[in-house]
Amino acid sequence: MISLALPKGSALERPVLDLFTAAGLGVRRTSGRSYRASIEYGGPIQVVFFKPREIPLVLQDGAFDFGVAGTDWIEETGAKVEVVEAVAAGRPWRMVLAVPAEGPAALSSGARVATEFPGIGRRYLRGRGSAAEVVYSYGASQAKIPELADAVIEVLEPGASLAPGLRVLDTVRTCAPRLIAGPHAWRDAGKRARIQKVALLLASVRVGAAHVLLTVRTSARELPRVAPALPPRSWRVGDLSEEGPVVVQGLAVRRGVAETIDGILAAGAADVVVSPVGRVVTHPRGTSSREPCRP
Repeated sequence: MISLALPKGSALERPVLDLFTAAGLGVRRTSGRSYRASIEYGGPIQVVFFKPREIPLVLQDGAFDFGVAGTDWIEETGAKVEVVEAVAAGRPWRMVLAVPAEGPAALSSGARVATEFPGIGRRYLRGRGSAAEVVYSYGASQAKIPELADAVIEVLEPGASLAPGLRVLDTVRTCAPRLIAGPHAWRDAGKRARIQKVALLLASVRVGAAHVLLTVRTSARELPRVAPALPPRSWRVGDLSEEGPVVVQGLAVRRGVAETIDGILAAGAADVVVSPVGRVVTHPRGTSSREPCRP
Protein backbone atom coordinates (compact mmCIF):
# COMPACT_ATOMS: atom_id res chain seq x y z
CA MET A 1 0.00 0.00 0.00
CA ILE A 2 1.11 3.55 -0.63
CA SER A 3 -0.09 6.67 1.17
CA LEU A 4 -1.12 10.05 -0.20
CA ALA A 5 -1.36 13.39 1.62
CA LEU A 6 -3.89 15.87 0.21
CA PRO A 7 -4.63 19.47 1.28
CA LYS A 8 -7.62 20.24 3.47
CA GLY A 9 -9.08 23.50 4.69
CA SER A 10 -7.74 25.66 1.85
CA ALA A 11 -8.78 26.88 -1.58
CA LEU A 12 -6.75 24.00 -3.01
CA GLU A 13 -8.87 21.20 -1.50
CA ARG A 14 -11.79 21.13 -3.96
CA PRO A 15 -9.76 21.65 -7.19
CA VAL A 16 -7.41 18.82 -6.17
CA LEU A 17 -10.30 16.44 -5.47
CA ASP A 18 -11.95 17.40 -8.78
CA LEU A 19 -8.69 16.75 -10.63
CA PHE A 20 -8.29 13.28 -9.11
CA THR A 21 -11.89 12.49 -10.07
CA ALA A 22 -11.34 13.71 -13.64
CA ALA A 23 -8.25 11.49 -13.85
CA GLY A 24 -10.28 8.42 -12.84
CA LEU A 25 -8.80 8.44 -9.34
CA GLY A 26 -11.89 9.27 -7.30
CA VAL A 27 -11.16 9.88 -3.61
CA ARG A 28 -13.62 7.88 -1.52
CA ARG A 29 -14.39 9.21 1.96
CA THR A 30 -17.37 8.90 4.25
CA SER A 31 -18.02 12.66 4.45
CA GLY A 32 -16.52 15.99 3.47
CA ARG A 33 -15.29 16.41 7.04
CA SER A 34 -13.40 13.12 7.13
CA TYR A 35 -9.62 13.28 7.34
CA ARG A 36 -9.15 9.78 5.92
CA ALA A 37 -10.12 8.32 2.55
CA SER A 38 -8.91 5.89 -0.09
CA ILE A 39 -8.35 5.54 -3.83
CA GLU A 40 -8.65 2.21 -5.62
CA TYR A 41 -6.01 2.11 -8.32
CA GLY A 42 -3.56 -0.77 -8.67
CA GLY A 43 -4.33 -1.63 -5.06
CA PRO A 44 -5.49 0.64 -2.26
CA ILE A 45 -3.99 4.11 -1.88
CA GLN A 46 -4.43 5.40 1.66
CA VAL A 47 -5.40 9.09 1.69
CA VAL A 48 -5.04 11.45 4.65
CA PHE A 49 -5.81 15.19 4.62
CA PHE A 50 -3.49 17.80 6.14
CA LYS A 51 -3.04 21.54 6.23
CA PRO A 52 -1.09 22.51 3.09
CA ARG A 53 1.91 23.70 5.10
CA GLU A 54 2.30 20.27 6.71
CA ILE A 55 2.37 18.14 3.59
CA PRO A 56 6.01 18.68 2.46
CA LEU A 57 7.19 17.94 5.99
CA VAL A 58 5.22 14.71 6.52
CA LEU A 59 6.59 13.45 3.20
CA GLN A 60 10.14 14.42 4.06
CA ASP A 61 9.85 12.63 7.40
CA GLY A 62 8.62 9.42 5.76
CA ALA A 63 5.21 9.35 7.42
CA PHE A 64 3.54 9.40 3.96
CA ASP A 65 4.73 8.55 0.47
CA PHE A 66 3.49 11.32 -1.82
CA GLY A 67 1.09 14.24 -1.88
CA VAL A 68 0.00 17.54 -3.36
CA ALA A 69 1.32 20.85 -2.04
CA GLY A 70 1.73 24.40 -3.29
CA THR A 71 5.11 25.71 -4.36
CA ASP A 72 4.76 28.34 -1.62
CA TRP A 73 4.87 25.76 1.19
CA ILE A 74 7.42 23.57 -0.59
CA GLU A 75 9.77 26.56 -0.68
CA GLU A 76 8.92 27.91 2.75
CA THR A 77 9.39 24.62 4.62
CA GLY A 78 12.56 23.77 2.71
CA ALA A 79 11.49 20.12 2.85
CA LYS A 80 13.61 17.65 0.91
CA VAL A 81 11.03 16.22 -1.46
CA GLU A 82 10.94 15.12 -5.10
CA VAL A 83 8.79 17.30 -7.37
CA VAL A 84 7.10 14.75 -9.65
CA GLU A 85 4.55 16.67 -11.71
CA ALA A 86 2.86 20.04 -12.11
CA VAL A 87 -0.77 19.67 -11.07
CA ALA A 88 -3.58 21.36 -13.02
CA ALA A 89 -5.79 21.98 -9.99
CA GLY A 90 -7.35 25.43 -10.12
CA ARG A 91 -5.46 28.52 -11.20
CA PRO A 92 -2.04 29.69 -9.97
CA TRP A 93 -2.12 32.15 -7.08
CA ARG A 94 0.08 35.04 -6.08
CA MET A 95 2.06 35.85 -2.98
CA VAL A 96 2.07 39.62 -2.74
CA LEU A 97 3.62 42.43 -0.74
CA ALA A 98 0.78 44.69 0.42
CA VAL A 99 0.93 48.08 2.07
CA PRO A 100 -1.60 50.73 3.15
CA ALA A 101 -3.33 52.27 0.14
CA GLU A 102 -2.15 55.75 1.12
CA GLY A 103 1.31 54.61 2.16
CA PRO A 104 4.69 55.30 0.51
CA ALA A 105 5.76 53.73 -2.79
CA ALA A 106 8.55 51.74 -1.10
CA LEU A 107 9.23 50.16 2.27
CA SER A 108 11.19 52.33 4.65
CA SER A 109 14.24 51.08 6.52
CA GLY A 110 13.09 49.18 9.61
CA ALA A 111 9.53 48.67 8.33
CA ARG A 112 7.77 45.65 9.86
CA VAL A 113 6.48 43.05 7.39
CA ALA A 114 4.06 40.48 8.83
CA THR A 115 3.80 37.11 7.06
CA GLU A 116 3.22 33.37 7.48
CA PHE A 117 6.18 32.88 5.12
CA PRO A 118 9.18 34.34 6.97
CA GLY A 119 11.75 32.38 4.95
CA ILE A 120 10.38 33.54 1.61
CA GLY A 121 9.85 37.02 3.03
CA ARG A 122 13.44 37.43 4.20
CA ARG A 123 14.86 36.14 0.91
CA TYR A 124 12.60 38.46 -1.06
CA LEU A 125 13.53 41.54 0.98
CA ARG A 126 17.22 40.67 1.03
CA GLY A 127 17.20 40.25 -2.74
CA ARG A 128 15.91 43.82 -3.07
CA GLY A 129 18.34 45.28 -0.60
CA SER A 130 15.60 46.12 1.89
CA ALA A 131 16.32 46.49 5.60
CA ALA A 132 12.68 45.81 6.53
CA GLU A 133 12.06 43.44 9.44
CA VAL A 134 10.04 40.26 8.96
CA VAL A 135 7.52 39.59 11.75
CA TYR A 136 6.05 36.08 11.90
CA SER A 137 2.26 35.99 11.64
CA TYR A 138 0.06 33.08 12.70
CA GLY A 139 -2.68 34.19 10.31
CA ALA A 140 -4.94 37.18 9.62
CA SER A 141 -1.82 39.07 8.59
CA GLN A 142 -3.72 41.90 6.89
CA ALA A 143 -5.38 42.78 10.21
CA LYS A 144 -1.98 43.58 11.70
CA ILE A 145 -1.67 46.80 9.67
CA PRO A 146 -1.06 49.44 11.00
CA GLU A 147 -0.72 48.59 14.72
CA LEU A 148 1.56 45.55 14.48
CA ALA A 149 3.03 45.84 10.99
CA ASP A 150 3.67 48.32 8.21
CA ALA A 151 3.21 45.78 5.40
CA VAL A 152 2.32 42.14 4.82
CA ILE A 153 3.44 39.35 2.53
CA GLU A 154 0.25 37.42 1.93
CA VAL A 155 -1.17 34.77 -0.39
CA LEU A 156 -3.81 36.21 -2.71
CA GLU A 157 -6.05 33.52 -4.21
CA PRO A 158 -7.36 33.91 -7.79
CA GLY A 159 -10.28 36.32 -7.79
CA ALA A 160 -9.64 37.42 -4.20
CA SER A 161 -8.85 40.96 -3.14
CA LEU A 162 -7.03 42.57 -0.26
CA ALA A 163 -8.78 44.01 2.75
CA PRO A 164 -10.09 47.57 2.29
CA GLY A 165 -7.36 50.16 2.69
CA LEU A 166 -4.55 47.95 1.34
CA ARG A 167 -2.91 47.77 -2.08
CA VAL A 168 -0.43 45.44 -3.75
CA LEU A 169 3.05 46.90 -3.90
CA ASP A 170 4.71 43.92 -5.60
CA THR A 171 4.24 40.25 -6.49
CA VAL A 172 6.65 38.15 -4.46
CA ARG A 173 5.93 34.76 -6.07
CA THR A 174 3.50 33.09 -8.42
CA CYS A 175 2.55 29.76 -6.86
CA ALA A 176 0.95 26.56 -8.14
CA PRO A 177 0.30 23.01 -6.88
CA ARG A 178 2.76 20.18 -7.42
CA LEU A 179 2.66 16.42 -6.97
CA ILE A 180 5.59 15.63 -4.69
CA ALA A 181 7.09 12.48 -3.21
CA GLY A 182 9.06 11.77 -0.07
CA PRO A 183 12.69 10.71 -0.58
CA HIS A 184 12.11 7.28 0.99
CA ALA A 185 9.22 6.51 -1.39
CA TRP A 186 11.12 7.82 -4.43
CA ARG A 187 14.01 5.47 -3.68
CA ASP A 188 11.63 2.49 -3.48
CA ALA A 189 11.27 1.17 -7.05
CA GLY A 190 7.77 -0.23 -6.48
CA LYS A 191 6.39 2.91 -4.86
CA ARG A 192 8.10 5.15 -7.37
CA ALA A 193 6.45 3.26 -10.25
CA ARG A 194 2.99 3.62 -8.67
CA ILE A 195 3.51 7.33 -8.01
CA GLN A 196 4.58 7.87 -11.61
CA LYS A 197 1.44 6.13 -12.86
CA VAL A 198 -0.70 8.47 -10.76
CA ALA A 199 1.27 11.43 -12.11
CA LEU A 200 0.65 10.22 -15.66
CA LEU A 201 -3.12 10.10 -15.11
CA LEU A 202 -3.19 13.54 -13.47
CA ALA A 203 -1.17 14.99 -16.36
CA SER A 204 -3.60 13.44 -18.86
CA VAL A 205 -6.34 15.81 -17.67
CA ARG A 206 -4.21 18.88 -18.30
CA VAL A 207 -3.03 17.67 -21.71
CA GLY A 208 -6.58 16.72 -22.72
CA ALA A 209 -7.96 20.12 -21.81
CA ALA A 210 -5.34 21.80 -23.99
CA HIS A 211 -6.11 19.72 -27.09
CA VAL A 212 -8.94 18.85 -29.46
CA LEU A 213 -9.31 15.76 -31.64
CA LEU A 214 -9.44 16.43 -35.38
CA THR A 215 -11.01 13.80 -37.61
CA VAL A 216 -10.05 14.55 -41.21
CA ARG A 217 -11.58 12.98 -44.32
CA THR A 218 -9.61 13.08 -47.51
CA SER A 219 -8.73 10.83 -50.45
CA ALA A 220 -5.75 8.60 -51.03
CA ARG A 221 -4.78 10.88 -53.92
CA GLU A 222 -4.82 14.01 -51.76
CA LEU A 223 -3.23 12.45 -48.68
CA PRO A 224 0.38 13.32 -49.63
CA ARG A 225 -0.65 17.00 -49.73
CA VAL A 226 -2.82 16.88 -46.60
CA ALA A 227 -0.40 14.94 -44.37
CA PRO A 228 2.13 17.81 -43.85
CA ALA A 229 -0.71 20.09 -42.67
CA LEU A 230 -1.87 17.62 -40.00
CA PRO A 231 -0.91 17.97 -36.31
CA PRO A 232 2.32 16.12 -35.42
CA ARG A 233 0.37 13.62 -33.32
CA SER A 234 -1.79 12.11 -36.09
CA TRP A 235 -2.65 8.59 -37.21
CA ARG A 236 -4.62 6.87 -39.95
CA VAL A 237 -7.88 5.15 -39.10
CA GLY A 238 -8.74 1.86 -40.84
CA ASP A 239 -7.23 0.35 -43.98
CA LEU A 240 -6.25 2.36 -47.00
CA SER A 241 -7.61 1.53 -50.41
CA GLU A 242 -6.31 2.86 -53.67
CA GLU A 243 -9.26 5.14 -54.43
CA GLY A 244 -11.51 5.15 -51.35
CA PRO A 245 -11.69 7.87 -48.69
CA VAL A 246 -8.98 8.09 -46.05
CA VAL A 247 -9.79 9.05 -42.46
CA VAL A 248 -7.03 10.55 -40.34
CA GLN A 249 -7.20 11.64 -36.71
CA GLY A 250 -4.85 13.87 -34.80
CA LEU A 251 -4.47 15.77 -31.56
CA ALA A 252 -4.24 19.51 -32.17
CA VAL A 253 -3.41 22.19 -29.62
CA ARG A 254 -6.65 24.01 -28.85
CA ARG A 255 -4.97 27.39 -29.16
CA GLY A 256 -4.43 28.00 -32.86
CA VAL A 257 -6.72 25.16 -33.98
CA ALA A 258 -8.57 27.45 -36.40
CA GLU A 259 -5.35 28.06 -38.36
CA THR A 260 -4.60 24.32 -38.31
CA ILE A 261 -8.01 23.53 -39.81
CA ASP A 262 -7.57 26.23 -42.46
CA GLY A 263 -4.28 24.64 -43.50
CA ILE A 264 -5.75 21.13 -43.66
CA LEU A 265 -8.67 22.23 -45.83
CA ALA A 266 -6.43 24.33 -48.05
CA ALA A 267 -4.24 21.25 -48.61
CA GLY A 268 -7.21 19.37 -50.09
CA ALA A 269 -9.05 17.63 -47.23
CA ALA A 270 -12.80 17.14 -47.75
CA ASP A 271 -13.81 18.05 -44.19
CA VAL A 272 -12.63 18.22 -40.57
CA VAL A 273 -14.64 17.21 -37.49
CA VAL A 274 -13.53 18.79 -34.19
CA SER A 275 -14.18 16.85 -30.98
CA PRO A 276 -13.36 17.65 -27.34
CA VAL A 277 -10.70 15.61 -25.57
CA GLY A 278 -11.27 14.47 -22.00
CA ARG A 279 -7.83 13.04 -21.25
CA VAL A 280 -4.66 12.18 -23.13
CA VAL A 281 -2.67 9.40 -21.48
CA THR A 282 0.77 9.17 -23.07
CA HIS A 283 3.03 6.14 -22.82
CA PRO A 284 5.65 6.77 -20.11
CA ARG A 285 8.44 6.39 -22.68
CA GLY A 286 6.78 9.06 -24.83
CA THR A 287 6.21 6.66 -27.72
CA SER A 288 3.05 5.35 -29.28
CA SER A 289 2.10 1.97 -30.67
CA ARG A 290 -0.23 3.66 -33.13
CA GLU A 291 0.92 3.95 -36.72
CA PRO A 292 1.81 7.57 -37.59
CA CYS A 293 0.13 9.22 -40.54
CA ARG A 294 2.17 8.81 -43.69
CA PRO A 295 1.07 9.15 -47.30
